[in-house]
Amino acid sequence: MAHEEVDLRLGSQLWCERDDTAERVDELVARAAEVGFGQLRVFLMWPWIQPESPQSWDWRLWDDVFDAASRHSISVKATLTANSGPWWLGTGSVLHSHTLTLDEAWLPASEAYVLEAVRRYSRHPALGQWILWNEPSHPFDRQTPAATRPVGARELWSRLLASEYEDVSRLNIRWRTGFGSFGAVPFVEDLVHPAHRSARWHSWRPYLDDAKLRAELLEGELERLAALVRSIDNRTPLCINPNQTFANHVEHGLRLGRLAGVVDTLGASFHAPWSFADFAQVDDHASLVVAGVRLLRDTPGAGPAEVTEVQTGNTFYAGVNPLGVGRAEIAATYLAPLLAGAESVTGWCFNTRRTDFEAAEWGLLDDEDRIGERARSVTRVRSVLASLDSHIGKWAPAPVAAAVIVSESAHALQFAMSLHSDTPWSTRPAAGMQGAALAAVELERLGVPTTLVPASSPLLPGLRTVLAIHVAAWEEADVEALLAAAASGATVVIDATTGQFDSDATLHRPWPGHLAARTGMRSRGLETAVTGRAGFDLRAEGRLLGPVTGVRSDCEFSQEWSAVPGLAFALDSQPVLWQRAWGEGRLVYSTVAVATSLVESASTRDTAAAVLARVLLSDEHIPAVRPLSPATTVLTVTGPHGHAHGVFAPEATRRSGESFAISLAPGHYRDLWSGDLRVVGPDRLLRLTSDDGIALLVPETRLKQGGHAVQ
Repeated sequence: MAHEEVDLRLGSQLWCERDDTAERVDELVARAAEVGFGQLRVFLMWPWIQPESPQSWDWRLWDDVFDAASRHSISVKATLTANSGPWWLGTGSVLHSHTLTLDEAWLPASEAYVLEAVRRYSRHPALGQWILWNEPSHPFDRQTPAATRPVGARELWSRLLASEYEDVSRLNIRWRTGFGSFGAVPFVEDLVHPAHRSARWHSWRPYLDDAKLRAELLEGELERLAALVRSIDNRTPLCINPNQTFANHVEHGLRLGRLAGVVDTLGASFHAPWSFADFAQVDDHASLVVAGVRLLRDTPGAGPAEVTEVQTGNTFYAGVNPLGVGRAEIAATYLAPLLAGAESVTGWCFNTRRTDFEAAEWGLLDDEDRIGERARSVTRVRSVLASLDSHIGKWAPAPVAAAVIVSESAHALQFAMSLHSDTPWSTRPAAGMQGAALAAVELERLGVPTTLVPASSPLLPGLRTVLAIHVAAWEEADVEALLAAAASGATVVIDATTGQFDSDATLHRPWPGHLAARTGMRSRGLETAVTGRAGFDLRAEGRLLGPVTGVRSDCEFSQEWSAVPGLAFALDSQPVLWQRAWGEGRLVYSTVAVATSLVESASTRDTAAAVLARVLLSDEHIPAVRPLSPATTVLTVTGPHGHAHGVFAPEATRRSGESFAISLAPGHYRDLWSGDLRVVGPDRLLRLTSDDGIALLVPETRLKQGGHAVQ
């Protein structure tokens, strides 16, 4: 296959077995080139490279992979596995793990493995990227925490506490302890009496401090590996791919801004059977990956963003929920994130494993390594991308118009609360993150391009809408950033469970903290429905709209605030939304818990989505391009020679064969996905019938001779 027929934006994980021959490797790599992949990711499996002793090295399999990739003009994403050593280190049977370095005796062998790998392949023409660590995280181990404490944890713990408190007496006051020195302070798992570990009235602060420890230990491991690689290779891009983008970041030891500073490219793994199974619907999956890409891209200090892993094959045994993917899902999984700004998308996995975990699962090829409908969908994406490049030149995503705030300080509070509480919401530490992600999905479906933005990041100029929903903990600087956005013309939306606490798990009084005093409103407290899961029903223009999560904020407002008309609680006709002018923009307060309503159930999500739509309608701004059918998203890109609109809707069987529709400017459009020419009349309505639920529309100034327009 010619070099120009592979596309570096498209990648897949090549699964290598230890006994693969050079001929089999070349056959698989040739097949990847035939599909159109410009990148193949491989794990440099340390247990296979040094299977017998520290003195034995066997690189033959990986030499074959690199050489085959070079022959077929494919770039290799080489993943180091320095945290998963051979059996002779005391880690027998495990091929790959997510733990940090658990024994100081492992460090020399780990360093030797990394340096030898980099020396061997850093000058190979096929090398495209070093992935330092697959899916790095350092989660709080609720079962056996002592077993996962890594090298250096004890020393760093004492230093961190000394830096945080300066005087141990300050720690003792907050922790309710009486230690004589920071060196005497145990890890949190050893702090309370064993008989009291299930008690709820612990101090939460030790767990907040432990979260910082776990994050710093993870960052230190990654910095160590980056330094080893850079000691030999200072040109090949470095990458990592955390896999808990839509989980509670603090629970998993993630500080995205710090991680972004270690590498050149910030990636992520998005595996729907695990990552999306407990809060999203199938038709959300591609849109959630889009939201995740934008979060990575807009993280402070981040360079390019990529999708390092995403499902491209069927699962039945692996994951929280079994999940099948067909040609439509795979095509959208590659195309949508690229249109949203991903530098590349890499699927898991090109071919299936033969033995043990995930055998016969995840493969883009079938179980006999043959190209089928799934793989051909990637080939189609490659062709469509080439056509898009030809039509509009080097393109980039259009600017976003809205941002949903993601706060790791709030994640810390929610994580600590989850360890010491019992209700469905207090024990769900990821509710804030997942609610933010679904809010981004819903705004996209209203035609508003939306990003997720860390609270530590400056808000992008020109935003029309900013959402701070279920940001349970914040400080004055967070509030000032929101008020500045409103003063500059944005509509800033805050919901009922936002701003209640500070980052030390202390109730703001009044709350929302810092906002209440500045803006003339305050919450007297949360009001729970008689049974919290039953919810509050809402009415719109007097008609029943549906339920939301069974908690609302009991507020009082100054005269500068006014109720947004038409939306009220069915229980007592109290307004749901309040608003006031602020500079060039406005503040909107929702007494409904929007984020948790988006997550709780299909019915509460529908109602919360309607609340968001009401906010946007009251803004009196109708997007120029917007979806008109359910679960449909439009992603716009611009280039030097024009623009294009990618349209993504459920595939035909999930929309009962009905068409999907969008509103856009009248004119003639080439659909690069189907090849059809389409005409949009003065009503701005375009109906589409693609079985895949995909269109890629490029405006045409005139119909080409012989072209057939489909209206």
